[in-house]
Amino acid sequence: MKHRCRVIGVGLAPAQYYYYDSRPEGAGVYSRLELGPAFFQDGQLTSFGGPPGGSVQYNTGFAVDAAVGYAFNPYIAADFEFGAIGAEIQSVPGYFSDNTYLDNLPFLANVTLSWPIPGTLLVPYIGAGAGGSLTVFGTDGFGNNAVAVYGNDSDVVWAWQAFAGLRVDLNPRLSLSLGYKYFVTGDPSFSYPPAYPYTGPNFPLSFQGVQAHCVLVGVNFKF
Repeated sequence: MKHRCRVIGVGLAPAQYYYYDSRPEGAGVYSRLELGPAFFQDGQLTSFGGPPGGSVQYNTGFAVDAAVGYAFNPYIAADFEFGAIGAEIQSVPGYFSDNTYLDNLPFLANVTLSWPIPGTLLVPYIGAGAGGSLTVFGTDGFGNNAVAVYGNDSDVVWAWQAFAGLRVDLNPRLSLSLGYKYFVTGDPSFSYPPAYPYTGPNFPLSFQGVQAHCVLVGVNFKF
């Protein structure tokens, strides 16, 4: 008698897992770094112990900023930005100015609107931000024939900005940008101790707020 044996084979296949990202397309955390020249509009020396009314001219300055934010979709993003925008004072009629700077360290919350152009790598954008700025006045000697101030002092003022530009998306994570920024601050005031023997009230010094036009090259990275 013949016996037949039946062989049953069981195949094992690896389980497959699928990751589902619930975020909208283009959403995610991003960072930005920008730098370039800053062109300050002529300002006003509003107080130097009294109201002198002197026009302030600036040399070409610099601007650099960094930001971390979140893109809600390809069109709307919000971020927190900090940086530096400063320039050397070129001249104030009736005053001498020795290595004198007016620097701003802004801290701003921004909203950016973007319009990706279909079928291209180009993304035009516009935006605006508001917050404050730590304004620093530093000099090796600033004054007139009667009195001079030396050293540094600072003030915190309100600040806002508007910007626009064009990004080029090199890949889904990395892009380069070229943009314009208009930056404005409130009027900073400074106070210096009186001359030796340091008697009497501090010496007041104040300027009209900065209005700067910045041209910035940027690198953007999406996490």
